[in-house]
Amino acid sequence: MRTHAVAAALVLLTAIPAAGRRQSADAIDAPRVSMQEFTKLLASKNVVVVDTRNPDEYNAGHMAGALFLPLEGRLTWPDEYETVVKQLIATKKPVVTYCA
Repeated sequence: MRTHAVAAALVLLTAIPAAGRRQSADAIDAPRVSMQEFTKLLASKNVVVVDTRNPDEYNAGHMAGALFLPLEGRLTWPDEYETVVKQLIATKKPVVTYCA
């Protein structure tokens, strides 16, 4: 499992921690984006959206195209989501997470 901060709302992530590097939830300084800014990013297709809720909530409904990385209530992700994390690290687009 790798360490990662959980987003409490829409948060623009500038980086995902490197493998093996531990950070506390308070160590991530990711700017928040307004719904207007988020809507513009979605319209321009210049964003990767990540749903960090639990599997039941994700399966009940999520934003179209959102990647699933269940982080709600935790600071780590399961190893089976390492592919998603690698995709996020490799992207040049802004990453926006949501959990509500």
